[in-house]
Amino acid sequence: MPIALIDSNILIDYKDTSPDSRHELAAGIVRAIDRGDLPTARVTNYLLLESLNWIHERQRHDIAVDLRNRLSNSAGFELVHSAQTDFHRAVELFETYEGLAFGDATIVAYMQRVNIEYLYSFDDDFDVIDSITRLETADNPFK
Repeated sequence: MPIALIDSNILIDYKDTSPDSRHELAAGIVRAIDRGDLPTARVTNYLLLESLNWIHERQRHDIAVDLRNRLSNSAGFELVHSAQTDFHRAVELFETYEGLAFGDATIVAYMQRVNIEYLYSFDDDFDVIDSITRLETADNPFK
């Protein structure tokens, strides 16, 4: 099965139903991944940390726990641990690209190391990285 990464902002907006969120877009992506209509979505330890902390702090603990359980139990998601080399590469990327947050730099480092092109994300800061194709709707890039 093809692989894509999923950014924390998709996971956060999936759980955020406030009027200013992109909940419907995010929910469409997450549901399509769960159904197997989209590539398997990898979530690195850095992305999981960022997502769960944001939800825990701004919503409720049980919502964060629910998301972690859903990601762990869905055949459409893979939780992976980034290698130490990804951290060092992320530092380089963070220092090189002014608009790239450190968490985003860890995503780029992981994607470059394992040769993944596609990223589901609402964050256009990734658009400065030529090796990444960012998707923000429930489109399957492999069809």
